[in-house]
Amino acid sequence: MKILLVVLDGAGDRGKETPLTLASKPNMDSLARSGRTGLLDIGYKKDVDSDIGYLNLLGSYSKQDYPGRGYLEALGLDLKVGLKDVCIRGNFATIDQSGTLIDRRAGRQEEGLEELAEKLDGMEIDGARFLVRKSSGHRLVIVISGPNLSDKIVPNDPKRTGVPVPQVISKSPEGKRTASILNKFIYRATKTLSSDPINRKRKIPANTVLVRNAGQPKKTILFQNRFGMSACCIAGIAITKGVARFLGMDVIEVKGATGLPNTNLEGKAEATEKALKKYDLVFLHINGTDILSHDRRPEEKRSFLEKIDRIVFSRFTNLKGTLIAVICDHRSASARDFPGYEHLPDPVPFFASGGRIRPEGKPWNENECEKSRLRLEGNGLMEFLAENRK
Repeated sequence: MKILLVVLDGAGDRGKETPLTLASKPNMDSLARSGRTGLLDIGYKKDVDSDIGYLNLLGSYSKQDYPGRGYLEALGLDLKVGLKDVCIRGNFATIDQSGTLIDRRAGRQEEGLEELAEKLDGMEIDGARFLVRKSSGHRLVIVISGPNLSDKIVPNDPKRTGVPVPQVISKSPEGKRTASILNKFIYRATKTLSSDPINRKRKIPANTVLVRNAGQPKKTILFQNRFGMSACCIAGIAITKGVARFLGMDVIEVKGATGLPNTNLEGKAEATEKALKKYDLVFLHINGTDILSHDRRPEEKRSFLEKIDRIVFSRFTNLKGTLIAVICDHRSASARDFPGYEHLPDPVPFFASGGRIRPEGKPWNENECEKSRLRLEGNGLMEFLAENRK
């Protein structure tokens, strides 16, 4: 029996009337009613990061093997990384003339970002060389090559606006050189970006760089070796593809898969149906739900969930020989009056339908899942699916 794992990034919220509870999603609810709903406690503590979430959902998270998000982002762009290189996941961002951060994502505008990344690419500082590539949306990936580098640094992203951007600092003595090099890079990058004509054309300038996550190459047990299943990933954003490549999964590219609410849902659904004929497990990721949460647009998030149900899940209700699981990697705060960061550490709602799973007749939303007796933890989802696969 095949497994289809669908991750609707950040789909779950907190509260009684969430986009997931209010959305009309007859196809998802039909599948949920023919299976079981439940909660997965991924085990988030201080940080709620999607890459750790994906690894847990795929039954493959190990603190010892975790290479850092920067490296996974680089894999997502299929970059060649040396064993001692340091990889950075960063944002194009916006500061005012006083150096105060006014937009962590440069308005989410992608106009000109490819060209701006090229202006920073190839920079050399203190014997270190910088490879810079635009990644998904407002993000960029930086790969630093050179002697005596370390990912033991503290990023300069304050995760809020209205404050000055701090310097990168080291977590330990081996990170001091890398922190110093990165601060010099950010200074030069800010000068280069601020004076570039591209930013005069943008509504919101992308005039600085925020360092968010660092990482260096590591190896882990491949998904097929761990579970005895061939697997592929269908996604629009780099980090999801990077996690898949880290686990040795094939990545299927879909034209128009942007990672935004305008993504090519039809193409992703069609690619999923084709992939299920070849692979034991298909990991389908849809990111627009998380984008709408970050932008605090709950009504549009509800509409997007309905669109996913209509376009994607209408194809999946009659799949034969397939165990379907639908889940999110974290909950998100889409409500406009919610204080603080948008990612929430709460256990995530899911349903699984098919295989040996006995129907319980419940629709899929946070409230029903919180009533359920089915509770999983950490890497437990894949173990549950493997056990219930005929």
